[in-house]
Parts: sequence; C-alpha cells; structure tokens
Amino acid sequence: MKEIKAFFKKALFGTGRSGRRIPFGLYRGLILSIDPACEMSLWLGTYEAETSSWLRWAGKEAQSLIDLGAGYGELTVWGLKQRRMKCVLAYDPKPERWPVFRENLALNYLTNDARLEAREDWFLGGDAPDAAMQLFAELPEPILMKMDIDGGEEIVLKKLRDVLRQKQVFCLIETHSKELDEACHSLLKDAGHEVKRLAPAWWRKLINEQRPIGFNQWLVATP
Repeated sequence: MKEIKAFFKKALFGTGRSGRRIPFGLYRGLILSIDPACEMSLWLGTYEAETSSWLRWAGKEAQSLIDLGAGYGELTVWGLKQRRMKCVLAYDPKPERWPVFRENLALNYLTNDARLEAREDWFLGGDAPDAAMQLFAELPEPILMKMDIDGGEEIVLKKLRDVLRQKQVFCLIETHSKELDEACHSLLKDAGHEVKRLAPAWWRKLINEQRPIGFNQWLVATP
C-alpha cells in the first residue's frame, strides 16, 4: 500500500520540495514549499485540520500572533495574511527549519514585512526568556498564541501567567504527554481561561498524520 501511494504521489506531483499553491484547508491560497513525499497533508488541508475552525475564529480579530514552534512557518505566513494583524512573533529552535521558513515568506512576498520578528534564540538560556516575555506583554490585543515546543509548554505558560491574566490571549497548545496536557490545562484554568480539548477527527483512522509521538492533544483556551 505504501508503495502504491508513493507511486501516485510521484506521478501526480513529482519529487522534491518546491513552492505549491495550497488548494484546501486553513492555508488555502498560500504558496508553501512542500515535499509531497512527506507533507501531502498540507496540500490536502488535513494537517492538524481539527484546529482550523478555531484558528479561523480566533484569527479574525487578532492583532498579534505568537507562533512558538513555528516549524517551516506555515502559521506565521497565514497570520501575516490576516486583515487586522499588526505584529507576528515566530520562534523555532531548530536551525534546519529556517531556510524553508524564509522560503515560505519569500513565496508569499513577506520577506521584508515589518510586522514580523522571527527568532531562534528565545528560551535557550541567559536572559532571553525574560526579554521574550516582556516583548509578549507589549503586544497589541487580542493576541493569538500557538505553542508546540516539544515539552517546554508548561515552563512558558508559567512565565506568561501575568500576561495571560492581564491581556486578551487566545491559546492553542499542543502537548505530547498526558502529564504535560494536564499541567497546561491547569495553568490555563488558573489564569482565568476557559479550556477545551480538541478531539481527533473521526477520519483520522483513515487519514492519519503518521506522528512519531504516540500522545498528541490540542488545548484551546479563551479568556
């Protein structure tokens, strides 16, 4: 079955990474650098599709986006395309992702967008975390924050406790263990947010994302 899928992907889309206009899903209309061999779900609009409706809702009025664990920048590009967006902060600690991140900006004519600040060095030591938290506190509201940083979510939420209590912050948190999920849920509740868990779609049994991590949960929180 895998060989058949690979054959049809190659026949229809070729091989290798290139800029492709996305026809479906949250990123519809954007041009993103994708490799069909491993990122077909982005093109199909099924990648983390469970979060799409909530992101569209929260993004309508958001004036700031914090994209922690930005990856290749899909959500960053999407945020910069939202009509009211004034500021986008993007962070990812993996240097191998940044060339594709910058390519996605260029494909959508956003390379020199003054609203964007993209960083690799937040949360990596020294006084960088406190500087980042201060920057977050100065963002215009409402703020949309997405966080998927492979285990650091609880630490960041603790540092952001005052920001979450004092500002209008809509949160999408991805967790990869039950313990982390429960800790983040508790911190968001303590900050005065209404918290919900997004259940995997029923069709995930047919179209999965082949994640290497067994536990995957999304939390959405509104003030």
